[in-house]
Amino acid sequence: MEGAAIPSGPLNLRLMARQILPLAAAALLALPGVARPADPPSGSGPVGLVVSADIGGGGQLGAGSAYSPPSVFELEVGVAYEVFFGLAPQLSMVLGMSPGTSFAIRPGLEWFIPETPFFLRAAFDASTQVGYLEWRWLLLGAGFALRITDVLGFMVEGDSGFPLARGVGVPLLVRAGAFARF
Repeated sequence: MEGAAIPSGPLNLRLMARQILPLAAAALLALPGVARPADPPSGSGPVGLVVSADIGGGGQLGAGSAYSPPSVFELEVGVAYEVFFGLAPQLSMVLGMSPGTSFAIRPGLEWFIPETPFFLRAAFDASTQVGYLEWRWLLLGAGFALRITDVLGFMVEGDSGFPLARGVGVPLLVRAGAFARF
């Protein structure tokens, strides 16, 4: 067929994000099985699994009517696995209690900066705040972790980021909680 054109339309980034982000999250969660030995040496410290629970809140600057009121109050439970150099793929489940009750899932990546009590975090947030699961934010945050023992500790974190959906405001979140390393 001579002169046949391939039809193309505008690039739909939201559609691409819905297809690529779950695959990327699954790939990040599969990395720990490849990077760590099956049996850690006896008598060693934690192997890299981190379980955390925190509570926090904040607001959405410039939120649209679907996200009113703009306040946010939530409980987050997460699991991360430190792969190497402090990098840890993370998956968190969030119960939002304000505005209204909602559920969110946050696949992401944490970096526990070696030899310091600080960590950085990047995560995508998909929430049911508008009645169905929709990507809401790309969160970028930093925090401070106070380790009480090799296993137990407390943390404080602040997040902000970029809205991924129409009518969503810029997030400003602060949370505090506890973590356990296994």
